[in-house]
Amino acid sequence: MHYEDSNAVPKVHPASREMLPDDPLSLHGVELPGDTDLMLRLLVEEYARLGFGLDRLMDLARDPFYQSFYGLRSVYGEEELRRRMAKVLDGVGVSRFKIVEKQVEPLPGQLVEIDLPVSSVKEN
Repeated sequence: MHYEDSNAVPKVHPASREMLPDDPLSLHGVELPGDTDLMLRLLVEEYARLGFGLDRLMDLARDPFYQSFYGLRSVYGEEELRRRMAKVLDGVGVSRFKIVEKQVEPLPGQLVEIDLPVSSVKEN
């Protein structure tokens, strides 16, 4: 596609863009029209895949820093949002992982000590 618009801005990768003193370098959330049910489902599925359960999601909904969840809470209310989130979680589940490293002690006789002559070791 080719656009000829007098308001068009050239595409410049942020890493190669000049740093300006008045650029706050921060993200700003804005509201857009759309399907709030779809947004809720997609957000809950994404966070569920990151290991967030219902209680942690509701904590996000109470935090104004998380504007999407916070906004959904103001649309649906606390109890209705909890019910809707639980319904989505019932369908997708929550992925949780625990990584455990176990130290294994070598059995006697498994290790072989190598004795190098001192003359073969090089010093820097």
